[in-house]
Amino acid sequence: MRYIFALLMAFTLFSCSENKTTDTSSKDSTNSVNNELVLPPLADNFYLKYKFNIGDKFSYKIKTISSSSQELQSDSTMKTNVNQTVEYKINFLIDDVDANKLAKINVLVESILINGVINGQHISYDSKYIQSSQEKMMFAQYEAIKNHRFSLDVTESGEIVKIYNTDIIVNELLAIQPQKVTKAQKKELQNNFIESALRPLSEQIFRKFPTEKVSIKYNWTEKYYSQFALFKIENVATFQILDFQKVEDDSVVTMSANLSINWVGEHDASDQGMTFYFYDPKVSGSGKINFNFSSGLIINSQTRTDMEMVTDISGLNENKIPFKAKRIDNTSNTNIVTLIN
Repeated sequence: MRYIFALLMAFTLFSCSENKTTDTSSKDSTNSVNNELVLPPLADNFYLKYKFNIGDKFSYKIKTISSSSQELQSDSTMKTNVNQTVEYKINFLIDDVDANKLAKINVLVESILINGVINGQHISYDSKYIQSSQEKMMFAQYEAIKNHRFSLDVTESGEIVKIYNTDIIVNELLAIQPQKVTKAQKKELQNNFIESALRPLSEQIFRKFPTEKVSIKYNWTEKYYSQFALFKIENVATFQILDFQKVEDDSVVTMSANLSINWVGEHDASDQGMTFYFYDPKVSGSGKINFNFSSGLIINSQTRTDMEMVTDISGLNENKIPFKAKRIDNTSNTNIVTLIN
């Protein structure tokens, strides 16, 4: 069993509104202005850009707090609950920056800590310790990436255009869970691991910003797609610039994040003599992100997603007796990102 909660929410930008102020105070000496009543002007339009320089090093801590529950209501009620906290420390090194400001970034997952409770049973993992074969199987995803490097190509607007140099990670996965795979199957495993594990983790650090100028109250949306049950989900992430503040010698941009969905698909399905009715999926998300305008890096963020899925199930049990049941699944994920140096 794999206790993996990816988080995921990746966000980008679109649409705009502008908010500028102009100095209209009179220079006539007969007019005076009470300075205490004068608000500082909002920032003029500006670019949100990451600042990458060859040789730069920085580290982040990412904490993912996840919970999931499933309730099966029939003649009796059965409940399962999983709560888990995963903490990563990740180091970044700028290897190269080309003429188009595309940065080649070396990534090292230095440490991983996991604490969780599954139906009352505690689990824990610390990447600095040598694990038993059984523990390696249980925490295969984390064992595969600990102390192993991979690479990113990132634009100055934060778009991750490529994730590569992951062969050693995939080889580690296959060593932990030995199986014979073809070259094509190994490539598929590699791509799946990149998209399900490495990209969501990396996009907590590098969020795609608009390439045009933005300002206070500027908002944008990003759409990405997923599949759940019989539904094709269109996830719609919406962002807005909330504030631009001077903090000591730095300038910090604060932005909000919200998530909603659109979906298409069938409610009804049948399999092996059982019928299912899937209710409308419910997904929501919110959060805030602080970006250091001076250093060109995210300094901290906290985002959360919630999902609920309800399913009616009917059919025959193992004794060929008709039954009906309702299953309620709830999941939530909170990602807390902190620049530590």
